[in-house]
Amino acid sequence: MGAHRMNTPHDSSPETRTLQDFTSAFGTWTPQAVVFDCDGLLLDTESSWYRAQDVVVEELDAQLTAEDDEHLHGSTIETAARIIAERSGTAEPQVLARLHEAFDKELSAGIETMPGAAALVKAVAAKVPVGCASNSWLEALEGKLTTGGLREHFTVLEASDTVENPKPAPDMYAAAAKALGAAPQHTLAFEDSGTGARAARDAGLRLIAVPAPGMAAPPADLALTSLEDPALLEWIATW
Repeated sequence: MGAHRMNTPHDSSPETRTLQDFTSAFGTWTPQAVVFDCDGLLLDTESSWYRAQDVVVEELDAQLTAEDDEHLHGSTIETAARIIAERSGTAEPQVLARLHEAFDKELSAGIETMPGAAALVKAVAAKVPVGCASNSWLEALEGKLTTGGLREHFTVLEASDTVENPKPAPDMYAAAAKALGAAPQHTLAFEDSGTGARAARDAGLRLIAVPAPGMAAPPADLALTSLEDPALLEWIATW
């Protein structure tokens, strides 16, 4: 991503940013394309996912460590199944099937967009081509974005089954930028997890991090506390 400075995970982000913060972080640079993460950033599916994980962990009496919890954040369902299988002594295919069942049950109750997500995606899509990169399977990603009312804004979707290696590998973001017709260095990513942030950075994209409340921001060009930050839409209007 060149020589521009990135915030460290220990940087504290103010409650809201100013347009000057964006200018300081990006200068005159503006993106030719934007790629969003999905779960936990645009859609509140992570609450459903963590509830599903908790159900399966409790059912199987899996003894998770703090390191396991960190690895589970932003991971694929396959990674979660492997970890829970190892910690419970249960066959991995059985755990994977149970996670799918529990997650589907949680999602059937409905999906809410994260605060500010709909307005942000609409504003960005009016300026540049937009993609989504998610560790979900493509069919699941399509369904979630449709249910959340956001699907129409995306011209490119990349998922764990459309690339060889899911996040934290850079494959997904590299593929999304290419499909959107932009070089990685001219593409902006939005991420909430360290796993996804690493994928975007390693692919060469510029990055805005929006970590969940209480979570440290991963290294990024700029970190926000919310997609509702007024300065974000103000900056997008200048593109």
